[in-house]
Amino acid sequence: MRAAAAGFARAHGAAAAGVLAVLVLFRVFFPLVVLARSPGRVLGGFPRYRYNPLEGDAYGYYSCARDLVAVWQRDARFVGPVVVLAVIAVVGAFRYSRRPAVRMGVVIWALGAVAAVLTERVRFTGAAQVGWSLVWSVPLLPLRALGASFVRPDIAYGVGLALSLACNAITVVASYLLGRALGLGTKIALLGAGLFAFWPLLSLLAGASGSRNGTWQIDLGLSLYTEPLSTALVLVALVRVLRRPSSNAASLLTGALLGLAVLVRLSNVLIVACVLAFLWVWRERDRAVAVAFGALAFAPAVLFFWPKSYPMLKAPVFPAHPFELGYARDAWSHSLLWHPSVLLVLVPLALVGTVRASRRMAALLWSCVAATAVLYTFYSLTPLHPRFLFVVLPIVLVFWAAGAAFVVRAAASLYDRPR
Repeated sequence: MRAAAAGFARAHGAAAAGVLAVLVLFRVFFPLVVLARSPGRVLGGFPRYRYNPLEGDAYGYYSCARDLVAVWQRDARFVGPVVVLAVIAVVGAFRYSRRPAVRMGVVIWALGAVAAVLTERVRFTGAAQVGWSLVWSVPLLPLRALGASFVRPDIAYGVGLALSLACNAITVVASYLLGRALGLGTKIALLGAGLFAFWPLLSLLAGASGSRNGTWQIDLGLSLYTEPLSTALVLVALVRVLRRPSSNAASLLTGALLGLAVLVRLSNVLIVACVLAFLWVWRERDRAVAVAFGALAFAPAVLFFWPKSYPMLKAPVFPAHPFELGYARDAWSHSLLWHPSVLLVLVPLALVGTVRASRRMAALLWSCVAATAVLYTFYSLTPLHPRFLFVVLPIVLVFWAAGAAFVVRAAASLYDRPR
């Protein structure tokens, strides 16, 4: 960790690394302060938070993670052979091949095979997606070896909270790297990362409704929903796409991140489609094939879990008619957070910031934003769940930072113009 921090400081400057470290620390420790003040408020005007380790959908994700841990013992005759074959494949790849792409591909598909058999054997637990539970179950597995009491809700909550906060910290850094990859400069990239780091405070400016239905706690990472992991995976993958890795191994890893993001949240498949389409249009077809191959490693797990996810959820948890054209108006006019006044503050200035970036890079990112927004425009639960759009929020905030800088510079040049 220290070596990585030193390398980052050498590459981006000690000052930028220091500011970024402060932003990461705030995004990690502010939720802990909120948690420590439970039940109550951090300060007057802040939403009230009451600790509940299994609030809302977190109960389903925890139950799924717990059952995934149990699968290793309950269905060892199915899981064991797959794990053994996966290990043999990985060892063979590293022993008999010196090509990084071959090694990376075998590792990714070995992990995908293990994920597939686990998701095929897991029972219905009420979880709509399995990716977050799968990641959550990994550190719970050694705890289960110490006894069933070590995976009870309060201990599992501590493990899940650490993972959620780590994902939010990764997203802060990835937001900065996204700005740098777009060529926006260090200061603008830091501003974009800062906007995401302080978003839990900035979102309160939208009014009291922005914190309802657990939106604020989910954003902080305290509710153990899928959003922190989904956002981190997508943003890191997009940064890797924009930075144009030169090797097939790097592209395979990018695809694996996107494939896991789909396993975490099914709607992220639209972002995968945008990435593949733009790579193909950019005539980087080898990269497109490598990204697709890496992403497909987790497709079997997605397919195996599908019958135990949305089709099993009944109203009012999951509506009988989830998508209709008639939902479009309420999706934004009645949104708890993304109501027209908030969009008016965010979107126009973010579009202005697009002029500071490469056209094709900006086109890729805005296509991801548009595809996600269009999907949830016609989804019946969107007004009550602003979190659905959190996955593309860092992209908008980075462009907003660029737009704000552009407007400030334009205003300053007009003021300084000789009269």
